[in-house]
Formats: sequence, structure tokens, C-alpha cells
Amino acid sequence: MPFQKLRGIIAPTVLPMKSGGTVDVRSLECHLRHLLDAGIHGLWMNGTTGEFHALDPEERTVPVRVAAEVAAGRAPVVAHVGDTATRLAVRHARAAVAAGADQVAVIAPYFAEFTREELRDHYRRIAEAVGFPIFAYHMPRLTKIGLTADCVVQLAQEGVLAGIKDSHGDLTWFRQLVRRAAGLGLDLQCFTGGSSISDLSMFVDAAGATSSLANLTPRHLVGMYEAALAGDWARARRMQDRLEDVLEAMRLARRAPTLSSIVSTYKYVLVALGHIDAEHAAEPLARLEEDEKQRLATTVVPLVRELETAAHAKERGHDS
Repeated sequence: MPFQKLRGIIAPTVLPMKSGGTVDVRSLECHLRHLLDAGIHGLWMNGTTGEFHALDPEERTVPVRVAAEVAAGRAPVVAHVGDTATRLAVRHARAAVAAGADQVAVIAPYFAEFTREELRDHYRRIAEAVGFPIFAYHMPRLTKIGLTADCVVQLAQEGVLAGIKDSHGDLTWFRQLVRRAAGLGLDLQCFTGGSSISDLSMFVDAAGATSSLANLTPRHLVGMYEAALAGDWARARRMQDRLEDVLEAMRLARRAPTLSSIVSTYKYVLVALGHIDAEHAAEPLARLEEDEKQRLATTVVPLVRELETAAHAKERGHDS
């Protein structure tokens, strides 16, 4: 299987669902086509935003297969395959590759506590099972143990890790990792998942960003990445400030700013934009209250439309 190097804006894709919690394939196809048409550089399937925790092993292959079919080589497909034990993650990884994934990503095993060496062995076994260097998914608030920069660098030197998605949001930690990897001559592809630090991460030489806002404002994020590539940091900062407007409006619209409410928020906005059919999510994740929806409809939805319309107009002007 050819390995594709990841760069740019990788969308950690929301997973549209039917009322019973099964995958809404038609809506997923529509959403993925929209992301690709907007210029997204890669698709991250079965991440936290994709509610992987609510899918059984067979269901986890469905989003990957759909993404591979829709992308059809236009952009790489990353499948998150993390689980509570190495054997389970290996099974998910092999199934994801068989379903068409170009790359797999692995969160540290959760629920139980593990030593650093056990954690390193976990990643080694999964990379060995698929036959190529993999991505680490760093989100320590959801696991008992976080990755250290030393651990990541060692596994990269061994050929186990090709890159990392850091959703911890610690820019100091991230910068130290990027510097250490560069100092050792490692081509470690480092991405941040923190939506508020996408521009800052690119300024310290990240390979790109995996902001969940890519589900709502893909063209805007692609434009920000292009500004960063061109060294136009003033423009990149202005574009990040507009994303902060979106994030703040979402926070003000919701009663409880939990991880699950973020997923519900994205799904509601995507329905309002006409990109997916329904806002169903996996139970026990609750739907938004009517007053929350009303606030989203009057603040977030028009703001997202404004940003994407402006980005599209700039894109057309550039093409002409």
C-alpha cells in the first residue's frame, strides 16, 4: 500500500447518523464531497468528532470505506483505530486498511493504566501489523496516560510513527516536539487538533491542522493554510480571529460546553447548511434544546455562511 504524506487541512469528519445510531451513508457521501470540493487536503475518519466510541467493529469500517470511495485518490483517508487493547486496535487497523484507508491513527489505550514501555509496544505492534509508519493521536484528557515528546521522537526514529495529531492544546509541548524532530532530521508530520491554535501551530512549522471546524468552514481553513504557506501571517491571524468568532458564538449558544455538545452543535449547523439530512447522534449524547438551536441559527449559521461565501469568492477570483 503506497504511503501518502499528510500536509494541509485534514478534516476530522463528523459522522452523520440515522435515528437508530447507524451510519447515514448518503449524508456522509454528501458531506465528504463538499469537503473535498472545498479543497480539504485529507479526511480523518472515526475520530472523536466522528463518534468512533459508539461504533462496533463492523460499523467502524463503513465511514472508512465510504471516504475511500468518495475521495477516490483526491485526498488521503486517515482512519482512527484506537481501542482499549492492542489486539483490538490491530484488528481495527487491518480492517481500515482493507476498507481503503491510506493511513491509520491511534489514540493511547484508555480505561486501564499503562507504563511508558507498554505504550510504546502498543504503537510498535500496530505499525508492524499494517506494515507502515502510523500516526499517534494525542488526547490525554481521554486516556490515563499522555505521550511524551521523548516517546514520540523515539518511535519516529524506530520507523513506528510517521506523525502525530496533538489535541492536547499545549503549544509549548507541541513546539518542543517539532523542534526536537527537526533537530534530529526526522520528517515527523505534526498536526494540532486545537481549533484556536491552528495559525500558531503552523507558525511553529506544523504540517497543517486537524481542526474540527473544517466540517463547517473548510474553504476558510484552506485559505488560512495557504496564507501561512505564503508567509502572510497577518492574514492567517485575521482568518484565525474569524474562526474565534465562530467558536465564541458556539460557546454562547450552548448551555453546557461538553465534548458531546460540540458534536451536536456541528450536526445541527450542518443540517441548517443543507450538508447532511439529520442531526442524530449516538446515545446517550443528547440533542440540543430548542433555545440552543435558535441561538445557533441566528449567530453561528449566518457567520459560517459568511466565511465560506467570502472564501469561495476569493477562490474564484484567484482562479480567474
